[in-house]
Amino acid sequence: MASMTALALVGVSGGVALAEPPPVAQIDQLTGQSTSVALDSGFVSALGSLGVAPSPTGKATVKDGVASFPITGGNVKVFKPGDVDPYVQGKIMHQGSGLKLTKGATAVTLDNFVVDPGKPATLSGRVEAGGSVVAASTVLFDLDGSTLQPVTTQADAGTATLTGTTVKLSDGAAKALNGAFKTDALKGGTTIGIATIVVNLPGQPKSGQAAPGQAAPGEAGPMPEGGVSTGGGSTSGIGSTGPLTGGAALLLVAAGIGFAVRRRTADAAKR
Repeated sequence: MASMTALALVGVSGGVALAEPPPVAQIDQLTGQSTSVALDSGFVSALGSLGVAPSPTGKATVKDGVASFPITGGNVKVFKPGDVDPYVQGKIMHQGSGLKLTKGATAVTLDNFVVDPGKPATLSGRVEAGGSVVAASTVLFDLDGSTLQPVTTQADAGTATLTGTTVKLSDGAAKALNGAFKTDALKGGTTIGIATIVVNLPGQPKSGQAAPGQAAPGEAGPMPEGGVSTGGGSTSGIGSTGPLTGGAALLLVAAGIGFAVRRRTADAAKR
């Protein structure tokens, strides 16, 4: 009888289908902190050889080779792997910040980034050139989470941090940038850098308040330590010096949030 109840069949167009399993973790509204990318020295050098200079726009910052973008909203659901495909669903939004690439009188702005952790995992955004919007939303970067490291949390700050996803230039973005800057040097799959994300877990800190040492929602959060300097170094050796530093992941941030929530719940039950 219990097994029959667990099936929870629902009618669909004259047939039946299994109801979607409930998520193991869910955050209906992400409330802040930031996504950062430690820019790969090879990518920075390639831009320099083309005479293209990157700079932040809006609330973004670029310091010591690390570009940081405040998280302004989004949502996430995490299912048990195998129950739903993809098992991480949602969006992470970064409205009002981005990067401008400039060469002489030519300027291309990439902003309003949205991370989609689905299959494939991507980062999309708006493209503006010559003062006009070329694309309101298009895939700019592909996200490779094969080097993802375990999530770390800081209970006092109520945050979670992940390490390791590689951000790569998409084929479409490479083609568009080559056209804008009249070159063929930029290739799809080029490594842009290693991404860092620090997010608020549900309940802490309170909405509109910053935890000690952290940025308030809508402001750029802490930079990862060990990032490369613009034009030198390598992102391959970024190290973690604590729960809120080190490299982190765009691709599986949602899965990491779910893991962090479950781990904190389990730890609390043991006390």
